[in-house]
Amino acid sequence: MTRGIGPIEGRNLLEAFGGPSQVLAASVADLSQVLRRRADEVRRNMDAVNVHREFEEMERESVCGMLPGDADWPELLKTATPEPLALWVRGAFQEADRFSVAVVGSRICTAYGMEQADRFAGWLAEQGFTIVSGGARGIDAAAHRSALRHHGRTVVVLAGGVGRAYPPEHAPLFKSVVAAGGVLCSEFPTYHPSEGGLFPRRNRIISALSLGTLLIEARLNSGALITGRLAAESHGREVMAVPGRIDSPSSEGCHRAIREGWAALVTNVADVSQQLRSSSMLVAGAMAARTHIGAEVLHEVKPVAGVLQMTPAMQQVLAAAQSMRSMDYDQISQKTNLGIAEIMAAVTRLELSGIRIRN
Repeated sequence: MTRGIGPIEGRNLLEAFGGPSQVLAASVADLSQVLRRRADEVRRNMDAVNVHREFEEMERESVCGMLPGDADWPELLKTATPEPLALWVRGAFQEADRFSVAVVGSRICTAYGMEQADRFAGWLAEQGFTIVSGGARGIDAAAHRSALRHHGRTVVVLAGGVGRAYPPEHAPLFKSVVAAGGVLCSEFPTYHPSEGGLFPRRNRIISALSLGTLLIEARLNSGALITGRLAAESHGREVMAVPGRIDSPSSEGCHRAIREGWAALVTNVADVSQQLRSSSMLVAGAMAARTHIGAEVLHEVKPVAGVLQMTPAMQQVLAAAQSMRSMDYDQISQKTNLGIAEIMAAVTRLELSGIRIRN
C-alpha cells in the first residue's frame, strides 16, 4: 500500500529485513541500505498508510486479501515476473481456474473483432476454460460477456482497485462476473485509481494467470501486445493471434506477432486446442507427478484436492480412447457423438489434468 514501493522493491525489503513488521519499523537510514534512494520519501509514505481504513473499505466492498503462500493463491501466478506482493479479490479463485486462457485485444475494435472475441471466448467457456482479461472496453469486455452468457467462469484483472470500476460503465459487468462465481482482482488497494502506468503491471498478471493468450485485434504497441509478449517471453506460454484485414490498424499487432513467429495463427477453436496441447510447459506448469495406466492413454495423475474435475465430454473421450489401440478423432466422434472441436477440447483438458493421450 506504500506509494513508491513496487513488487520488486517490496520483495527486496522483505528479504533484507526478514518480514513486513521489520520493514515497517525500519529507519530511513536502514531503508536507504536497500533502496539507496528515496528512503526518506518511502518512510513518509509508509507512515501515511491507513491500514484500519483500508480494512473498512475492503469490508464495505466485500473484498478479501490474498498473499503468496496462501492456500488459495493461484498456482500459475507464481510465474509472474515479478510475483505480486498481494492481491485484493472480490469473489474467489477455484481449482478450475488452473485451466485459464487470456483473451485480449483493442479497446477501439471493429465489429469483426467483437464477433471473434464472442466466438472464441464463448466456445472456450463452454469447454470449461476460465476466460481471463482486463475488463477494458472492446475485446476484453466482449470476452467477459461471452463467458458469462455461455455459463462459464471469467476473471477480471484490474489496473486499479476492485472497489472502483474502470471504465465506470463496466460496473454492472463486474457485478455480474462476481454474481456468476467469477473473480475481480487487483494488486492495488480497494479504491486505488487506475493510473496509466499501472496497466503494464496489470498485463503481466493476466499473462501469468493463463495457460495461453489469444490476441484479437491487437494494435501495434498496445497493451494486448505487451500481454502476449510477456506470455511468450517471460512465462513460456502459448500465444495465439486471430488474423484480421490486412489494411486494418486494429490487427497490425496480431499480424506482426504472427510474422515474427511468437504467436500462432488461429482461425477456429480447434486451432486453439491444438496450440494449448502443443506446449509441454503447460502441463509442467499446471500439474504434478504422474503414474502409468497402460494402453494408449498414458500418465494419469492422481487427483489432488479436486484438481481433476471430469466433464461428461472428458469422461466420454477418455473411455473411448482407452478402448482404442491408437487415437483417431473420427472414431472417437462416432463412439461419442461429439464434434471434433469438442473432442480436441476434452483431450486438451485431460492432458492439462495430467492424463496424456497419445496420438
